[in-house]
Amino acid sequence: MITQMRIQSEAATRRRNPCMRPFTLAGVTGSVLFVLVFTVDGFLRPGYSPIHQVISDLGIGQNGWILNTVLVIFGLLFMLFTIGFFQAMRTLVSKRRLLAGTLLLLLTGAGAVNDGFFTEYNPVDPAASLHDTLHNIGFFVAFGALIIALFIIGLQLRMQRTWRGYGWYSIITSAVTLLLMLLPYAFSSYGAQFEGLNERILLIEAFVWQIVTGCRLFAL
Repeated sequence: MITQMRIQSEAATRRRNPCMRPFTLAGVTGSVLFVLVFTVDGFLRPGYSPIHQVISDLGIGQNGWILNTVLVIFGLLFMLFTIGFFQAMRTLVSKRRLLAGTLLLLLTGAGAVNDGFFTEYNPVDPAASLHDTLHNIGFFVAFGALIIALFIIGLQLRMQRTWRGYGWYSIITSAVTLLLMLLPYAFSSYGAQFEGLNERILLIEAFVWQIVTGCRLFAL
């Protein structure tokens, strides 16, 4: 009876918010687009190594605008996804935790937009040092906020019978994302040799959560 009432409440929430489904799908579109673009862009750039070089290296030099543009698009789509996620979770997550998680997810999107405008160190840029600093801040804000948001949301959803597995999946994603962020700093030789590979695993692992979430909410 309680489960049926909850399903009816979720359905009513979706009817009141017609933008919820397309907004959650925006997250899926943004993640797939971003991964596709940086994969193809790296493959086509002469001399670029996806194993040794970070993705941000594609944001400077020849055709750097491609990565920077898709970063801004991805960040904006992530923010739309966050709005849809907030609407969908209003009956499942407590108000304080949902508000905190939503604000943190918005920071993740903002961090991506920031990194689209401010590239890593570029020798031909007069303000290279400032832009590089802002770029690094954007990266750590984006993923730091995502780690905390997934942990907060996961703790709440694991107490819901129909969302328990998803709650644990969010917590595990949070932990793995943190581990992958710290790995290059904990093992400097690994970071020096496989920084590009590690970053790609980090991004794909984290963005799969958004794809899984967006598809599930859209299917509902």
